[in-house]
Amino acid sequence: MNICVFGAARDEIGEDFMALGTALGRELAARGHTLVFGAGGHGMMGAAARGAYEMGGKIIGVVPYFFNTPGILFEHCTELIRMETMAERKTIMEERSDAFIALPGGIGTLEEFFEILTLKQLGRHNPAIAILNTNGFYDKMQEFVLSAVEQRFIRPACLDIYALCPTPAETLAYLERYDPAALDVRHLKNI
Repeated sequence: MNICVFGAARDEIGEDFMALGTALGRELAARGHTLVFGAGGHGMMGAAARGAYEMGGKIIGVVPYFFNTPGILFEHCTELIRMETMAERKTIMEERSDAFIALPGGIGTLEEFFEILTLKQLGRHNPAIAILNTNGFYDKMQEFVLSAVEQRFIRPACLDIYALCPTPAETLAYLERYDPAALDVRHLKNI
C-alpha cells in the first residue's frame, strides 16, 4: 500500500517527536508499504523517510521545483516527482496514495490533512485516514471538531471518516484493516 504521510518539516521540535517519525517510517517499511511524502529531509517528514530508508523501504518524494535548495530534500528517495506548484503536489500525493497519516505538524500539515478529509467528506475518494496522536498532540484539535459537531457545523457522521491512533503500530493496523466498502462516502457530501 502507498501511504502518504504529512508532518512537521522543522528540526526544532522535540526529540521524542523525531523518534516517533522514525518509528513510523521503520514500521511502515517493515510492513511492506511505500512512503509517499513531501520529500523533505527535516522534521518529522525527514525522520519518517530516514526510518523507511533504514528498513529498505520504497520512498516516493513529491516536491515543487522551488524547493530546490541544498539541504532541504531527503537524499534517498526511490522516486522523486517534481512539479511547479503546491496544488499540483497535493494532487499527485493524493493520486499516488492509498491511505493517509497526519503526524504532529503545523499549518502545512493541518492544511494537507483537512484537504484530504474534505475530499473524503465530499465523496471524491475513500481512503483510510489516520492521525498519529501520540502524547495527545491532536487532542485540542479533536476537541474543536467535537465542539463544531455539538454546534451543528459538522455532522456527527463525519467523525467516522478518520481515526485517532496513539502509536505507529496501531495507526498502520487501522490503515491495513480499513474496508472502504464499510463506509459509503457517496452520502457524506450531504452530511
